[in-house]
Amino acid sequence: MSAVTFGLVVLLGPGVAGAEPGGSGVDRSDPPDVVPLVDCVLTHADGSWTAVFGYDNRTGVPVDIPVGPANQVTPRSSVQPQPTTFAAGIRHGVFSVTVPRGGGPMWHLGGTNLAARKTDAVCPDPTQMPAEGNGTGTALVVAAAAGAGAVLVRRQRRRTAAAA
Repeated sequence: MSAVTFGLVVLLGPGVAGAEPGGSGVDRSDPPDVVPLVDCVLTHADGSWTAVFGYDNRTGVPVDIPVGPANQVTPRSSVQPQPTTFAAGIRHGVFSVTVPRGGGPMWHLGGTNLAARKTDAVCPDPTQMPAEGNGTGTALVVAAAAGAGAVLVRRQRRRTAAAA
């Protein structure tokens, strides 16, 4: 994904760390230490789409931020795919969230709220999804194994019929 221009949309509001009441919402003198990134989006034929997220840890050391108010993806799902340990530096393709239709996910990380939009940078084809994926990896492996098993059973039946 190195040839992709990665998009970043940061939305800050009142009550968010670094926001000033009545101000621009951003305190430029104290940037967040770990900020979320939207790497790219994939659109699917059924109208759903997938947002691929990364982050930038500017501390120089690993940082732990447990799932909770300072590290959450909304709207919530039964699976919270975001990391809780953030290695130093910029990391792309850390996790992805698939949206059935409509509005996208927002990652609330520290004092930064990042909304993924369907119009963000399009992922190149083929896109390597995060290792943890979006929960479909196991289903794809099972489907591939079932297909391979069906082929092997068919071959064995043909060999048995030919030998008889």
